[in-house]
Amino acid sequence: MGVLSDIHIRCDKPEQGEMFRKALEYFRDRGVDAVLLAGDIADTGRVAELEICANVWYSVFPDGKAPDGRPVEHLFVFGNHCVDGWQNPRYRSPTTDEQARLADAIGYADVRQKTWRRLFHEDFQPIWMKTVKGYPVIGAHWEKSDGGIQIEEFMKARAKGIDPSLPFFYTQHEHPKDTVMGPWAWGHDDGRSTRALSAFPNAVAFSGHSHYSLTDERSIWQGTFTSINASSLYYGSNEYALRENGRDNAFGYTGEKRARRMKALGLSQCRQGQFVTVYDDRIDIDRLDFISGMALGDKWVLPLPVAEKKPFDFAVRRAARVAPEFASGAKVSVAIRKDGEGAEFVDVTFPHAETKNKCRVFEYEVTAALEADGVDLIQAQRRVLAPDFYSLDEPPFHRSGLCTFLSKDLTLKGPYRFTVRPIECFGAKGRPIASELVKIA
Repeated sequence: MGVLSDIHIRCDKPEQGEMFRKALEYFRDRGVDAVLLAGDIADTGRVAELEICANVWYSVFPDGKAPDGRPVEHLFVFGNHCVDGWQNPRYRSPTTDEQARLADAIGYADVRQKTWRRLFHEDFQPIWMKTVKGYPVIGAHWEKSDGGIQIEEFMKARAKGIDPSLPFFYTQHEHPKDTVMGPWAWGHDDGRSTRALSAFPNAVAFSGHSHYSLTDERSIWQGTFTSINASSLYYGSNEYALRENGRDNAFGYTGEKRARRMKALGLSQCRQGQFVTVYDDRIDIDRLDFISGMALGDKWVLPLPVAEKKPFDFAVRRAARVAPEFASGAKVSVAIRKDGEGAEFVDVTFPHAETKNKCRVFEYEVTAALEADGVDLIQAQRRVLAPDFYSLDEPPFHRSGLCTFLSKDLTLKGPYRFTVRPIECFGAKGRPIASELVKIA
């Protein structure tokens, strides 16, 4: 099974349709039985965008079949952009004819029903259930505009028909709350899917919406069931609060009011997906970068039965992680500069930290300490995302780090030493490296 999310097709951005085609061709060549798409198919919620999706799908899988004639099932659900995008003022259709605008809006219920039937040759169902080679797959379309997904009622009604000895798959656009990434994660739901799936330890749920990178190992979670981040085929997320080069996260800490000194990290080259293979004793999940065609890391292996073994429990993994470290002799450099308005900035740069025991650097802790009278007094401390955390962990993709302070934030003036510690995604911190003393006046 191929797994994608957030393909965000737009009529004025044909490259997104071509990236979708590239992913489908990869899946086809590996012999998929199905492709799961966890939402945000159409970027601005227009019928024409969904038509592009269908055209690409049937060009790769004519009549829904592989070249050898095997059926390939589409397991698609809508996301918020599909259903609500047409109402966003930024995405409004250029037409001034209201009837024409509604006729082009997937979110308009009558249009959704007719368009889905026309393009995918099946009735549109807010929650559907299909079977692929004996394994059930359940999908819940984004329905917030219509009052929310009724997944709890659906799962209760289907409980007796699900074999607890086999895994079954589930997909929706939002992450089930308190699963992948953590409780703070941007893009989770209100908890109803977590409640519904917690009664099924054999459930394996795929969700998107957040665009978080598959290189963040918190993208897979095992608790009362298994939850997996499907990432994005469009761009990566920098919605990590409290990072100097990240963005605010409305689902996480919201108390930060200070102005940040750095631009948010751009993740435009994040085109990711997964290839899932189900065996009798395990599920293998390959994490894929569709730009390079390479694996993003070791495959995740889920032992079966899922309910009995949980190697991806967060607590178990956190205890086993080790910290990345800087190479011997690595140095921190400091440069002071002024902008056109006379504001003075302190730029702290440092090399990429090395992966240890397959634990790669996710972010850096940068500390500014005044050193005087025999003490080192911390004046400021910042976190910055590693600029290459979302890309392949290969030397050609490694990038040096940067953290910027404003001189006026360092209120005590004098000699400063800047130290940097690498941190992996579960929080293990490596040894620091430090700069020479720098005078801050």
